[in-house]
Amino acid sequence: MSANKPFKFSLSLSQWLAVVVIPVGIVAAAYLFWHETKTSVSIPVPKQDLPAYHSIRPGDLVQKIYSTRNLPSNTFRKPQEIIGRYALTQIPKQKPLTEKQLSSKVDPVLLANTVAVGILATPATTLGGSLQVGDIADIMLVPATTKSGFSSPTLFPNILILDVKAASQANSSSASVIVIALPLKRQQEFISKSFGATLLLTRKL
Repeated sequence: MSANKPFKFSLSLSQWLAVVVIPVGIVAAAYLFWHETKTSVSIPVPKQDLPAYHSIRPGDLVQKIYSTRNLPSNTFRKPQEIIGRYALTQIPKQKPLTEKQLSSKVDPVLLANTVAVGILATPATTLGGSLQVGDIADIMLVPATTKSGFSSPTLFPNILILDVKAASQANSSSASVIVIALPLKRQQEFISKSFGATLLLTRKL
């Protein structure tokens, strides 16, 4: 009676690779999932596209998970940092909000029931280039003198400067523009009184 031969357990090269690679792959995937979770953050983003000069309210925002490595360094991460500001440009939905896209916080009263109006900018209306976004200014429309005499100027007080857009250097025909938040109830008055009038802009020091 012959002795039993010892059982030899052998694996092919491909089987050995599978034995080694599969566990390593599982560990690597688990690590990447853990690392992604640890380096992700929930931030407020626009629920829908926001037009320029839109005043941002709580209902405009939703939370979205982003990897911190994909966020610009100046991204807003808390809703309270955003609410009370307005968009300086059109903002796409579901994208992080940065300081460059939004104004400083302003008194909501200055934006309530207003309409954005553009005014041709001159050295006088920009106060020699010192006029800034977020300034509060008084605007006066001075009618042209006629044969019938001098008409009283029309005052629009406490007007928020939404934006000051300089002319593009690439386009010499473009004009510099001041964008103001004009009370909606005085929109027609502003239009009718602007024709032929001189616009004066003043700001408290």
